[in-house]
Amino acid sequence: MKIVLKYTMILLMAISFVACTKDELTDLQPISSIPSDKAFLTLNDATNAVNGVYGTWLGRRPAYLSSFISDELRLGTVGYRNVGNILFNWQYVSDAQDWRDGENGGAWTNLYQVIDRANRALELMTPVPTANNSEAGLKVQYKGELIALRAMAHLELLRWYSKTIEYTPGELGVVLQTTYVKAPGSYRPPRSTQEEVITQVIEDLAEARNLIPSSFVDIGRVTKNAVIATQARVALHTKNWQGVVDRSTEVIPLQPISSIANYPALWNTRSLLPDQSTEVIWKLNVTISNLGAAIGSLWQDLGGAVQAQPSDKLVNTFDPANDVRYNTFFRTPLTTLPSPINLIAKYGAVIAGNGENFQYDIKMIRTSEILLSRAEAYAELDMLTEANNDLNTLRTNRITGYVHVPLLDKASLINEIMLERFKELCFEGHRYFDLKRRSLPIVRELVDVAGNASILQLNPTDAKYLLPIPQQEVAANPNVTQNPNY
Repeated sequence: MKIVLKYTMILLMAISFVACTKDELTDLQPISSIPSDKAFLTLNDATNAVNGVYGTWLGRRPAYLSSFISDELRLGTVGYRNVGNILFNWQYVSDAQDWRDGENGGAWTNLYQVIDRANRALELMTPVPTANNSEAGLKVQYKGELIALRAMAHLELLRWYSKTIEYTPGELGVVLQTTYVKAPGSYRPPRSTQEEVITQVIEDLAEARNLIPSSFVDIGRVTKNAVIATQARVALHTKNWQGVVDRSTEVIPLQPISSIANYPALWNTRSLLPDQSTEVIWKLNVTISNLGAAIGSLWQDLGGAVQAQPSDKLVNTFDPANDVRYNTFFRTPLTTLPSPINLIAKYGAVIAGNGENFQYDIKMIRTSEILLSRAEAYAELDMLTEANNDLNTLRTNRITGYVHVPLLDKASLINEIMLERFKELCFEGHRYFDLKRRSLPIVRELVDVAGNASILQLNPTDAKYLLPIPQQEVAANPNVTQNPNY
């Protein structure tokens, strides 16, 4: 019986973690009944569980939400099958599901799966014996990775689903979950305040940072660099500008941003080396076995259908001749379509004969993001020289022949930094959040909405600017308060 339980646990956590039949946080039953004293018997069991937690995180879902809600793209025109239509038209309701991905509810469910399974692994591996110092050190590292993943998932949930547009400590955030759900039938937690969630995230990241050794450099996992970068993200979310500067300054020299010459390889190399030789601080691996998690297939499919194209607004911000990102992010096939259109090439683009299958690592954190966060923080601290220096560093490593003219007006400088985030981080899940945390409207161009003026601009005061808590969650747990206007 013990062997059956052991292998049931390994199979469920390492393979079936990507599946869940319900959307409710309070209905995570597949492994909740396995006694902890029989679940993990060796460190190898813990290894499988940690791998399973990573395999649970569907990194494309934030990109899906952000890109279709914001001004990064326009709906496709070739073989389009209604993908992202609900989000793009700001008509999403609290329980809507898109055929390609869980719409709003899918991201909520997935992140709580990550949290719950990280909590399970943390508790169940505690009594596992280690055979030597090497195993003991690995067990400590695993604990650090799991705690960090829990913190990262909570932060992501808070950025998307808080009751307020900007960080407001005393207002409702999300459900804080620091132990696994042992009795899902009676588990009815309320939403914690934003400050309570952030406090736990800060504590978790501080602990994880002390547990993960600097010698661990596999960017397909959470390294110490990834923890520090996430600390910078937390500081950005809470407008702790000095914290952004301090944490960013720690990690940027450890993984400097890519040069113009090396930048395309970040995106046309399907699987980057598992080391810290590039600016990719953390990535999720996409292989043949989990191609359903690929970001590129959100925009196109292997049959040639174009579900989304880059917005003209975005494309027109680039210098086509000199900006390395233009030909890295976009493709304009001339022979495979009735008329030339731009395709999103970040994470692949289907062009006749190129053998595309979208099998590219998902870049979860890059140094370019952290550098631009520091530039913004410097500007907010009225350290305009330093902010200009960071903006110049980014642009000289992206635009051939770029000559920086210092911006001496704080508001203008911040606008340019936000523009650079729009360009550099497009289709990576940042745009909607970047606008939201600064209470900025989503503004599209008329050509990108096919002349539909009703979806041209979404102001922070509009009802649909905030995302709803999934209705399935509210129905299952009456203690979860829905966001306004739903």
